[in-house]
Amino acid sequence: MRLPATYPRGYASVATLPAASLDDRFEHPRIRNYFSFHFLLIFPSSMKIAVSKIAAAKSQLLEASNLFFEERDPVSIHTLTCAALQILHDHFEDIGQVWDHNLIFHYDLIYIKDEYRKQYFDKAREAANFFKHTDRDLKTGKTSIEFNTEENAFYIFEASRCLRIIEGSNYVFHPEFRAFVCWLGLKYPNWFKGNAIKLLFSGKDVSPDNYKYFRDAIGYLKANPSLMLDERRSE
Repeated sequence: MRLPATYPRGYASVATLPAASLDDRFEHPRIRNYFSFHFLLIFPSSMKIAVSKIAAAKSQLLEASNLFFEERDPVSIHTLTCAALQILHDHFEDIGQVWDHNLIFHYDLIYIKDEYRKQYFDKAREAANFFKHTDRDLKTGKTSIEFNTEENAFYIFEASRCLRIIEGSNYVFHPEFRAFVCWLGLKYPNWFKGNAIKLLFSGKDVSPDNYKYFRDAIGYLKANPSLMLDERRSE
């Protein structure tokens, strides 16, 4: 839908409104009503959805996981994952919870000395902050960073753990999360004890570099959700 090229009667442009600042100009009732009306034309109320903080984090994390297995842009994956992780970390109001669950990217990580806590957290959030903010970096002349894309796996893993802790009995082990945990166990098999990481399909000789296998597995589990239910009943 094309919007009219004219402003409310008597005003050639926003700049001609008699106000002290641009913000004030948008507070002018004619301008405010004008933009509100056309905003509703473009975005009707039927497009509105209610989204909780946790739902937003879960949506971001699921999308990041799908992008990960689709071998898409690592910067976008990192930005989505860290946005989800920030929401989830903020829900751990008790420091004891952080310590009990050993959240390695949380500001209150138990293993870090207090005098180095900010330095550690700034480093842990360096890439996310660089991709998200501009003001401080421009002032200091920081125009680029070296980003290790392998970091994404560990941020996704922590975010998945946080979501499971916060949701508790309401947690849903989505195919994306299941595939990712299995991929992590295949990628770093020596890091985990015993059966801490179960394979997506036992008996399969799968390389962690075979991302198509995991994409197909996610699609198959989504198309056959009863498989997930049957497995939970057998546990």
